[in-house]
Amino acid sequence: MKEALAFLSGVQVLSGVSEAGLLKILGIAQEKRVSPGQTIIEEGEPGDSMFIIKEGEVEISMSITLPLSGGEKEKTLVRLGPGANFGEMAFIFGSEHRSATVSARNEVLLLEVKSRDFDRFVSENPKDGVAILRNIARVVSERLRKANQDIAKLTTVLSVVLSRVERAR
Repeated sequence: MKEALAFLSGVQVLSGVSEAGLLKILGIAQEKRVSPGQTIIEEGEPGDSMFIIKEGEVEISMSITLPLSGGEKEKTLVRLGPGANFGEMAFIFGSEHRSATVSARNEVLLLEVKSRDFDRFVSENPKDGVAILRNIARVVSERLRKANQDIAKLTTVLSVVLSRVERAR
């Protein structure tokens, strides 16, 4: 129990949660073991849970349509390891469609928290619930900021390429 509490207290989305709150999170979280290569979440499917990685590493990817070739390609967005979370968007809004695919890179041990269980947790533990929601907002904001930086870089590269194409005409 001490080991589990120590792990949870180091998880970013659970920062600032009381020990009693962490114990309750342990009570509603389900452990899920995933084999290497196995898909945990499929882009586009409905979802209502968030996952915290206890052991192992996952890869988050999205399908990208390639207009010139007419095909689709999987683009790896990020790799996450122990202490990281994913699935928070569908988790917060309940039954939202997943925005990306998440696959196990190796043997992974996850803690899964269902939205309905978390809603009950927040009702019973509002202070800890607000802390978790703020932490989730912080994680989502950091990811959005990084995505914006990536878009700016891609836009710059595209502008350079297009200007060279124009000059070559």
